Amino acid sequence: MPYYPEEEKSKAYYHNNSYYYKVVSDYARLSFKEIDNIGVFEYWGYLHDAVVWNCNRSEAGQEYLKNAYCYNQTEPDRGALRDMFGGNNGK
Repeated sequence: MPYYPEEEKSKAYYHNNSYYYKVVSDYARLSFKEIDNIGVFEYWGYLHDAVVWNCNRSEAGQEYLKNAYCYNQTEPDRGALRDMFGGNNGK
């Protein structure tokens, strides 16, 4: 699931324990009972896709996905760094 740490906006007084089931249910058009009968990997796949789909529907969501992508990168983009700072350094 795309993750990017954000500042805590506000604390909710109540928590919706079935929130992720609802997200998957709306995206995959499955009932809660049907979701209970699918495998865990299929569930997580649907959840990932549903979150990405919902985020892509707004500019703020798209910005979140962009930040999540950058946050999860472990290797530098050497080409972009060369373009920004110039030079090949022997390559």
